[in-house]
Amino acid sequence: MRRRSLHPPAADAIPTYQLDAFLDVFRWRQGEHVSFIGPTGSGKTTLAKQLLHRRAYVCALATKPADSTMTGLIRKERYKRIRAWDERPPLVRAEQRLVLWPPFRRPEDVADQQVAIDRALREMFVAGGWTVFADELYYLCHTLKLTKLLETYWTQGRSLGLSLVGGTQRPAHVPLFAYDQATHLFFWRDNDETNLRRVAGLGGMSAAQIRDEVTRLPKHTALYVNTRDGQLAKVKYGRG
Repeated sequence: MRRRSLHPPAADAIPTYQLDAFLDVFRWRQGEHVSFIGPTGSGKTTLAKQLLHRRAYVCALATKPADSTMTGLIRKERYKRIRAWDERPPLVRAEQRLVLWPPFRRPEDVADQQVAIDRALREMFVAGGWTVFADELYYLCHTLKLTKLLETYWTQGRSLGLSLVGGTQRPAHVPLFAYDQATHLFFWRDNDETNLRRVAGLGGMSAAQIRDEVTRLPKHTALYVNTRDGQLAKVKYGRG
């Protein structure tokens, strides 16, 4: 059944959707990137998991020693945990969902973590068609020094059917590509002036309007921005 489409808002109003209604009209094509920008506990991961169901080949990048989100994907969503790309199971059906979780028990394990994730990203880039879920872009860019590789995904991934689904708490400290190369942006409330200045980098879109809305978003609400056609919507979920 063909999904309905979002409609551009009137000049003085942005439409508000409950989460289920929004997902019913939300169109996300393979090769389009999605970025989530908001503080811890805002709902970034909850929304991301709703979208990942739509993709057949998904690799979630786990970077913490313990992570309830990744554990949930493994136990509840039946993702397969692998410690290195070579451990992935053979393709026996037309889908594969993985959590790449290199061992991380000591601080010095960061070096091995960087090698494992770098290798996986390069292999998926060659294969094409994968959706990569990066729960914390700041860590990947600054601690693991993967900025250049992620920028290649953002700028060249569309033609290879690669989608990068990334989240960050620190919008001012991740590459601008996370915003201007993403088709779909989700913002949660933020009043930090340094972070808000990053919104101004969206160029031809109504940065002033977006910035104003982000400062006034109520709890359990995200602002959705389609950077290609300028559609805006508020998405409500949970209680409140």
